[in-house]
Amino acid sequence: MTTRGPAIFTREFVLLNIVLGCASATMALFFQFHTYLLSLNIDPRWHGFLLGADAITGIILQPLLSPYLHSGNAKKVAAAGLCVMVAALGLYNFAATTTAIACVRVVHGGGFTVLVAAMMTLFAAHIPSRKSGEAIGLISITRLIPYAFIPPVVVYLVGRSYGFISIVTMAAGFMTLFLIPLALIRSVPDSGEDSGRATGLGSLVENVKAVPVRMLLAVNLVFYSAYTTLFYFLKDFGTEKGIENPGFFFTVAMISMIVVRIAGSRYFDRMRKARVAAVCLAILAVCHVLVVFIHGSAAFLALGAAFGVLWGVGIPLTMALLFDVSEARFRGLNMNLSLVMMQGGFFAGPLAGGFILAQWGYSILFLFCGLLNAAGVVLLTALPAKIKT
Repeated sequence: MTTRGPAIFTREFVLLNIVLGCASATMALFFQFHTYLLSLNIDPRWHGFLLGADAITGIILQPLLSPYLHSGNAKKVAAAGLCVMVAALGLYNFAATTTAIACVRVVHGGGFTVLVAAMMTLFAAHIPSRKSGEAIGLISITRLIPYAFIPPVVVYLVGRSYGFISIVTMAAGFMTLFLIPLALIRSVPDSGEDSGRATGLGSLVENVKAVPVRMLLAVNLVFYSAYTTLFYFLKDFGTEKGIENPGFFFTVAMISMIVVRIAGSRYFDRMRKARVAAVCLAILAVCHVLVVFIHGSAAFLALGAAFGVLWGVGIPLTMALLFDVSEARFRGLNMNLSLVMMQGGFFAGPLAGGFILAQWGYSILFLFCGLLNAAGVVLLTALPAKIKT
């Protein structure tokens, strides 16, 4: 007779996912933000900076904040982050210049970073050790679903004469309601593993001294660098190749990713996480190179489905492995550091990719993406044998 182990779907886990889904939905609204910037006659040279200003905040703030978060203070910090996001959404009504919008974007990104950092700390306190793969797969679904469904809703509403800023303002009012589920989350009692006291930047230094932690954070960085390079440059490549509406590549990939995680999350903890993640990255490396040789929309979308499946399995397994190798007191910190690596990839990937594209073209660009994934394979296979579970 086998035991099922501790349950994942506790009241707190469900409430945390509701709040996280709300935060992700408000960020997904900004699918239309570039179109809105065009309507303001702001110099197009500033558009990229304004689009990414919120992410820059996360890169700086999250690693500084995370070491001070623990199960005792994370709920209050999450409420503060949510309130800052609500305020920022309201402030878009009064921002119409480059400087004003940049300031609001920084505040908006800061609120989101504070909220998500605190949420990851709370999640870490409520995830059973033997269910890390399943739990992280479910958390990632919560973050993905708004990006699959909110953008077309916003496009529809804008088409029905609702202004973008009106939609954002309505979202601000709606978001205040999510203070209720946040308030209903019960605190975790102190244990020997989580002292309930902030440990500061010293804990960050102590944590990253662990070689497996550094290696897995590096895997996250190279993975997201490859992912965002593909995301930003594939559309123009597809158009150049005569692919009809190349943006559907990511629609198909996103649907595949969500389906895989819904159907497969319960099996993630039965897998050899490092080995399966390495296989996913190895196949991704090949797929990135294959992009160059694809002809026709059908093959293009089929490759998108393959990417979605590989992303759907590889990402949560890598994050679950990081959770598993972390000391209990550092699990929330490392969940946040993995998000910092994601933000770093969102910055470094397009930066390096833009240079490579300008110098050598798309073939070398996608080979570069393949090499990034191959580097991830090397890191995963080099992990100590005792943690390759």
